[in-house]
Amino acid sequence: MKKLLIIAVLIVFGLSVNADANTNYSNRFGGYFYTSLAPYGTWIEIGYSTPVWRPTIIRKTWSPYYQGEWIYTDYGWYWNSYEPFGEIVYHYGRWYNDDYYGWIWIPDYEWAPAWVDWRYDDDYIGWAPLSPYALFSINIGIHYSYDYHVPYRYWNFVKYNHFCNNNVYKYYVEPKFKYRIYERTKVRTNYSYYDGRVRNEGVGFDRIRERSGRTIEKRNLVAVTNPSELSRVRDSKNRNREIVTYIANREDMSRDALKNIKVVREKRRTTLDVSKVELGRDRNLDRTNDRNNDRSTITRNRNDNTVRDRNQADQNVQRDLNRNKVNEERKVQERQDIQKRNSEIEKRNNDRIKRNEEIKRNEVNKRNEQIELQRKTNEKIRTRNDMNIQRRDERKFNPELRRNNNVRTESKNDSKKEDRDKITRTR
Repeated sequence: MKKLLIIAVLIVFGLSVNADANTNYSNRFGGYFYTSLAPYGTWIEIGYSTPVWRPTIIRKTWSPYYQGEWIYTDYGWYWNSYEPFGEIVYHYGRWYNDDYYGWIWIPDYEWAPAWVDWRYDDDYIGWAPLSPYALFSINIGIHYSYDYHVPYRYWNFVKYNHFCNNNVYKYYVEPKFKYRIYERTKVRTNYSYYDGRVRNEGVGFDRIRERSGRTIEKRNLVAVTNPSELSRVRDSKNRNREIVTYIANREDMSRDALKNIKVVREKRRTTLDVSKVELGRDRNLDRTNDRNNDRSTITRNRNDNTVRDRNQADQNVQRDLNRNKVNEERKVQERQDIQKRNSEIEKRNNDRIKRNEEIKRNEVNKRNEQIELQRKTNEKIRTRNDMNIQRRDERKFNPELRRNNNVRTESKNDSKKEDRDKITRTR
């Protein structure tokens, strides 16, 4: 008995230690942006050495932006997730549903209240995760590096009066009806900058308030850079009037943390065209900091040399002037390249919209043709049935016709009798 008690105590102790280790996993080393997700999923390296995160989800019907609620703030519609990893994956990066891996999250360093596409009509409003090919810029808003169509099954649709409900997932339209609502709704994806951060305006606040007939309270958004402050601020007296969000700093975004995390390197190819994904590229913040520190050190040394040697200072000044000239020329070239790229992106987006409209129009025409064909077939069947009923009624209620039918029947019977008699006489 004592041995059993000792074994039970050891098991409970081991489980508690393991739980504490998982809970404090993100605090064991830097890079909270990456390490905090490790207990809830798997980091996978796909093409071009791109790290993506796959959540450990048991239900096959799970999808991003499913469990939570929509809250209106100064930065637009904020997705308040009920999941422990929601502070990062629903406010940074993009989601993609791979044929093999399922839902995967691609990191990016731009915060937003939510990264989603919007659709709406007079009765329903819907949202879906923004694809990894979607980029945001101040000048043109959301644009795409690749023509990608978000399938209707990835969308969540609710009626206006349930949009701001807690546990909004309880009111989602059933999957078998999604395609109908998807076809009749129109796209509304509106992102901008406000007070130095991305603003998700989505479907207009006034429209939702009027269509839902409810009073929607705008809540104050409180940003914290230390994840440990999240629970403290949420437990404050203003928790009913404020929504707390985590804004990652440069240290938390460090990819060096991936060295201390198990990253699975799969050989199976993903359906995501990584070459078209520009999220996080050339934005390694740690390397940027190192380069900036190097430049600062060089500048300080140059200033010291200026004090010691005036001639060397003149040379440094001249070198700076030349460098500024080169930088100005480079900036001009970069602006030209950006303008050219923006025009190409705008053209590509217009072509994409036209293609989608044409596809939708063709589908509607095809469906109308099928309906018309079915209508004509039903009309023919109905006409034929009516004629058969009419003939039967005529035979039933017309004495003359019935008498003629009896005469024909008697004639046939007499003819058959004569034939039998002839056969008998012949025998």
